[in-house]
Amino acid sequence: MSLVEELNGYVDFCYDYMVEMRDTKSSEYKLGVADGLAQALEMLYPYLEDYPEFIDPRHKYDKFKM
Repeated sequence: MSLVEELNGYVDFCYDYMVEMRDTKSSEYKLGVADGLAQALEMLYPYLEDYPEFIDPRHKYDKFKM
């Protein structure tokens, strides 16, 4: 498995975890975890967007929005 595939899996997991923490019955702890993950992912995205194989998880739920 290549590094980009590993990073895609990691970023996808972190994004899903962040969304789950924000959408479920949120406590201050869960919101803090979600904010920390969001900040870490926002710092990582500019580096990963240079890879042509990178799949941005921010757009995977767009098809479900009305």
